[in-house]
Amino acid sequence: MENASKALLIAASVLIAIVIIGAFMLMMTSLTDYQDKSYQSTQDAQITEFNNLYLSYNRKDVRGSDVVSLMNRIVDYNDTKSDEAGFTEMGITINMNGYNSDLSYDGRNRLVTSNQYDEETIKSIVGSPSSVSGGATTGKIREIENRYQSKYANQLAAEIANIMDIRDENEFNTEKFLPKTLSSYGVSLADVKEDALYYYEYVQFKRARFDCIGTENDRNTGRIINMEFECTGMGV
Repeated sequence: MENASKALLIAASVLIAIVIIGAFMLMMTSLTDYQDKSYQSTQDAQITEFNNLYLSYNRKDVRGSDVVSLMNRIVDYNDTKSDEAGFTEMGITINMNGYNSDLSYDGRNRLVTSNQYDEETIKSIVGSPSSVSGGATTGKIREIENRYQSKYANQLAAEIANIMDIRDENEFNTEKFLPKTLSSYGVSLADVKEDALYYYEYVQFKRARFDCIGTENDRNTGRIINMEFECTGMGV
């Protein structure tokens, strides 16, 4: 009788242990499932947030100024995130459709010299970000803006017809186009004319119109990894 009682107690103990272990395993499985779902939810939210930064450009009649902003965003993203695990380079393709010849003032392109641009060549327009250049955004346009300030760079572009007619440096130094003399900027009349031609082309590019004709998403993450644009005409 006593042996039978002991056997029942042992069996009960084993059963209780099995129940406890089963409950613990069920709890751990539920916790893991919850953590997985929580992680996936966070990942989905991050992907949505990332894509929304670019989906606003996925439309017709995008101004060149917005394309410039997008190019800067993509160049900066690729250069600052390239060392992170799981990084996939963001790409962009811009087809000028021959309109690049309409950007220049004198028929010679200095800035937008190609008809096709991609993630490797758009730096020739927007320059390299500070993360790469060690503190200062580099490139011809940024050089001009840093020299004269954006306000006066735009003024040079707006007055380009009058500026190109000037032959005497003293005639230029009247504070009509710039608040300081050319020597204060360390440039000659020929230099400032060339800068004006560059910046005129940049201003015309920002006024141009583009259509986004396609986007590509990463198959694994769902993130946008490429956008394609084509120029549809000049601005007004």
